Amino acid sequence: MLAQEAEQISKPELPIEIRRRRRRMMLSRIPECLKKRIVKISFCTKKEEFEEAFNLLYRRYHAVGLLPRQPEEIFFTPYQALPDSRVCIARDMKTGKVTSTATLVIDSELGLPSDSLYKDIIDKLRKEGRKLAEFTCLAAETDIYSRNGLFYVFRMLYKYAAKQGVTDLVISVHPKHSTFYELTLLFERIGPLRYYPNLVDAPAYLERLELVDVQKKYEEAYLPFKEGEIIVDFFFLRRYPEDISELSKPRNMTSDIFSYFFLERTNKFESLEPKFKEFFLNYYGPGCLNKKEALA
Repeated sequence: MLAQEAEQISKPELPIEIRRRRRRMMLSRIPECLKKRIVKISFCTKKEEFEEAFNLLYRRYHAVGLLPRQPEEIFFTPYQALPDSRVCIARDMKTGKVTSTATLVIDSELGLPSDSLYKDIIDKLRKEGRKLAEFTCLAAETDIYSRNGLFYVFRMLYKYAAKQGVTDLVISVHPKHSTFYELTLLFERIGPLRYYPNLVDAPAYLERLELVDVQKKYEEAYLPFKEGEIIVDFFFLRRYPEDISELSKPRNMTSDIFSYFFLERTNKFESLEPKFKEFFLNYYGPGCLNKKEALA
């Protein structure tokens, strides 16, 4: 079936980039997964939800060799505990299992995750007056439905970013995934190949998507072929019941959830940079540390 679909994609009247985009869409079964809803989306606000997201991150990162085995079997970063960040999860409509996740981090005085590699480039955008946010901590189960479930995650995070006045999204991606972000999600490469020091063999490119005229950009890329119409409809026209409820959630982690992950479940708080320690103590309160001492 896929071979037949691939043969039908050859339309010489379309520019080569459009033909490549259409071919990738069809072979990845993206239209099928966006026409028939396959997941339900939510922002994590409960301890159990964060646990599911962090466990999926650990399992996928460990499976591809980015992380060594860890007894806690969870992976998370301090950026995911910032009040304006949102950890988004996709649940399979039939099983209820979390199948994909991604986090959006809004730029602040604590910066963005990609500052560790690309601060020189990101600072130039800041000096231009851009309001930045970053996609980070992405993971999905390996089947095609779980991978395509990330479209639903991206859609919700796009909407949250727009609500927060973000003008540009950035992401650091492994070279083997760069074609997906550039060809399918229309990011543009703005940073050279560099390596994350805290992960095993983790090269990355810095990619950027301007949100100011993003709908027009998607329309130009996808409306020239019929199957592309679903992408424009999915990201910009369609409405789901949870759009309002999720985008209206006032917070990310509570103090108790922060304490659980950073002080009880792991010792991550002790290894945080001073700027993060100071921020979290001010935001979540010194009671977080007192709680750990009481449990000792």
